[in-house]
Parts: sequence; C-alpha cells; structure tokens
Amino acid sequence: MKAPNRPLRLLQFNTNFKQGGIQRHILDLTEFLRAKGHHVTLAGAPNVWGSAEIDSDFVEIPLDQVSAADSSTLTRLKAAYKCSKVLKTVLKRERIDLIHSHETAPAIVARLALRNSKLPTAITYHGSSLDRTQQFARISRFCADHVISPSQSTLNDLIRFGVPQERTRVLGLGIQEKPMPSPEKVALIRKELSVGDDDVLCFSLSRLDYQKGIDIMIEVAKSVLAQQPNVVFAVGGTGPMADEVASWVANSGIADRFKLLGPIADVENYLSASDIFLLTSRWEALPISIVEAFRAALPVIATDCGGVAELVQDGVGRLCPVGDENALSNAILELARNSELRQDLAQEALARSKGKRFDPETVHLAFEKFYQDTIR
Repeated sequence: MKAPNRPLRLLQFNTNFKQGGIQRHILDLTEFLRAKGHHVTLAGAPNVWGSAEIDSDFVEIPLDQVSAADSSTLTRLKAAYKCSKVLKTVLKRERIDLIHSHETAPAIVARLALRNSKLPTAITYHGSSLDRTQQFARISRFCADHVISPSQSTLNDLIRFGVPQERTRVLGLGIQEKPMPSPEKVALIRKELSVGDDDVLCFSLSRLDYQKGIDIMIEVAKSVLAQQPNVVFAVGGTGPMADEVASWVANSGIADRFKLLGPIADVENYLSASDIFLLTSRWEALPISIVEAFRAALPVIATDCGGVAELVQDGVGRLCPVGDENALSNAILELARNSELRQDLAQEALARSKGKRFDPETVHLAFEKFYQDTIR
C-alpha cells in the first residue's frame, strides 16, 4: 500500500517544553513538517519554549505531574489518567494520525488514551541513566509501536533489555546551523571572562542537573588549574541544580577561573570565543551540543556515554570514561598545552560536522518518510 499523499496530522508529545536538546529537536522538526503542509500539534506541560500563548497548535497537558519523582506512585497514576482524558479529546478533535512521544511519561499517557484504538505510536529514546534504561525499554515495549533514537548505541541498550529489534529505527537529529559569530562580540566575551591572550577557554553547554556531571567538571577544573593556571572554564546553561552548582563553585576555590554564565542566546559567539569544548555527562544519547562545537571548529573532550563515541574519537578530541576525573584532567591539559594539536583536531571536527547525518533537510525528510510509511 502506498503511503498517504495527503497532509499528515501528527502529535508531538513531550513532558515539558523547557529549554533543552529534546525540545529543540521537536521544535525544529515541527517547523519543517508544517512548512511541508503537515498539521502538527504540540502537547505537554507549558514552559519557555512552548505554550498556548507561543503556539496556537499547542495543547497544555500537565505531564510534569506524571513524571514528578517527588510524588507517590498513586498520585502519578491519577495524574496520568487525567492527562489521558485530555489527550483523548485532543486526538478526536485534531483527527491525529500518529502520536510521537519523546519520553516515558507521554508514552504512558498515550497508551492509556488509546486502550481501544489502533492509532500508531512512536517514542524517541534520548538517553537515560543506566538504572533507568531497563525501565525505558519496558515502557516503550508496551506503550509504543516504534522505538527511535539518534544513536544505534542507545538503541542496542534497549534491544538488550527486550525491545524487538525490528521495532527500532535510527533517525538522526537535524541540527540547524547557527548564525555567523560576531568578531566584536567574541572579543568582548573573552574580555568579560578575563581570558587573556595566552589563556585557554574551556567551554561547556550543559543543563545544570545531575546528568551533566557539573560536580565532576568542577573537580576536573581544580585539578587542571593546579597544574595549568592559564585555563578558564565557562558553563552556559541553567537547570534545577543551578543554586547548588553556584554554591559548589563559590566554595571551590577556583571561582575566578570557573564561570557560570546562565542561559545564553548567542551560543555561536561563545563557541567561537572558546578553544576547547567540554562535556562531562553521566549519560547522553547523541548530544546536539557536540555537533554545534564541531561546526564551530572546536576540539571536543567528552565522556563515553550513549552515542557520544559515535561522534568523538581521537581525530576530533578525546573520549574519557564517565566520571574519570584523572582522564578528563589529562585530556584538557594535553590540549591546553598544545595549540597545534588543538588546531589539527579543530579542522577535523569541522570536516566531520558537514556529514549528512546532521543535515536538517536530510534528517527531517527521513522523519517525514517514516511517518508516511507508518500511517497506512
């Protein structure tokens, strides 16, 4: 049977629309699909990147109550049931063809809403801590027809925990090009961060939460600065642990060389101002920030979690075991002390960033075809 040639009616379903890589992926994909004439409804808990005020096709469903870790199981189940009733109304009103969930909470709610329906469902695995991988596999096995990830490595983890391989599919992340950096703003950033001509700026784009290992990064910075005082660390981003992280930095003894920037809009200028990109995550799927660093011709030092090893090898930076402060410190010292090495790695990183795997048009067309093939 041929795929439908009419415009598709899709629901992109996520726990919340805070600032983050998952949300950025959803919004970019939605923009592409709408430009192709498809009807896309966004649904989830409203936040700075998504709400009924921002998008007329946004439906506010309080999925954050379903995922609230500080609530009892009974409270979360009641919240899931209430959300499913709202979702059933949305599905009927919008005549949705397919639900695409991006986390387990929306997938569970979708399953409750579709108890007597054959509406196709998909879920994307954006990575999780090791102790939650098995739980994600179990939920996705029962709550979704198709399981997607940008990384084969992360899909393999789910397959090991029982997700049928034939129901899995690798679909990448279409990462939009950033605007060209401003030389004046780049110079101003280095000045404001007290980065001298002989200093090395080690930059990270990281949400301030447990996943990103900022506690590890601070310990690594202390070790590096004890041996190489001309390195400056800067972290752009915010998150649920912002106050705690600020306290760690204030008491670290290196606050003058470890800068917390908060949320930043002009990422391209900070990347251009930097010499090394650093990611100390405990888990990931396929980080958008690494590709953005590659496009800015930055060598990357990152931890070996999820699909990171599919991006970072010795030709473009250094890959270190998760939580290995000594390995991370040595990698930073190696690059900080060798500008020629940094330049060689930077050029290879820039070349790698031009692959089709990260091209928005290529990736989003693949998603469109997947949706069309699924809706039969």
